[in-house]
Amino acid sequence: MKQLILTLGFCLSVFFSQAQQTAWLIVPGKSIGQVKLGWPRDSLSVLGKPDAGDAAMMKAWNIWYGRKGDKSVDSAHILAVFTAMREADTQYVKQIRITSPMFKTEKHVGAGSSIAAIKKAYPGLVLSKIYASADKKRKIAVYEDKQSGIAFETKSPRSRSAACTTVVVFEPGESAAAVLDYHIGFDGMEPVKK
Repeated sequence: MKQLILTLGFCLSVFFSQAQQTAWLIVPGKSIGQVKLGWPRDSLSVLGKPDAGDAAMMKAWNIWYGRKGDKSVDSAHILAVFTAMREADTQYVKQIRITSPMFKTEKHVGAGSSIAAIKKAYPGLVLSKIYASADKKRKIAVYEDKQSGIAFETKSPRSRSAACTTVVVFEPGESAAAVLDYHIGFDGMEPVKK
């Protein structure tokens, strides 16, 4: 009996450990945490009401901010989900963006990881776009692996120690950069030559 209880306890701890790991897992071309590409927009209700968003022409950004201990907004931890029409009456999740370093891929990279470490983990990664503010003081570089369906952004693209600020998951074969021009954070930013 004691052996059975120990075995059951071990199995439960493994199950809960795996569930916890899945909650923080980035899967290229599929999901970030519990949010999955291809979900109908209504499925996002499990996250609660978005804190912000923007909708136009049958497309929408839904944005949730992390919370600090005092329940105030933590703008350093953002989940942004882009939805678009695939059928006449339903929007589906097309892109998921996360800035929290809590989320990692199976290769142990995510926001906060160096671009060098990310390139090692994803050798198919290429610099696809650089955005700059009009005064050139702000820059965002987008590195993506279109075949895998994952992109990484950095705000200091020329730095040797450039770190990822945002991870983007999208449908394999597409491009993360296709909808970035419309995302909050890219306001006042224009694509520049690489």
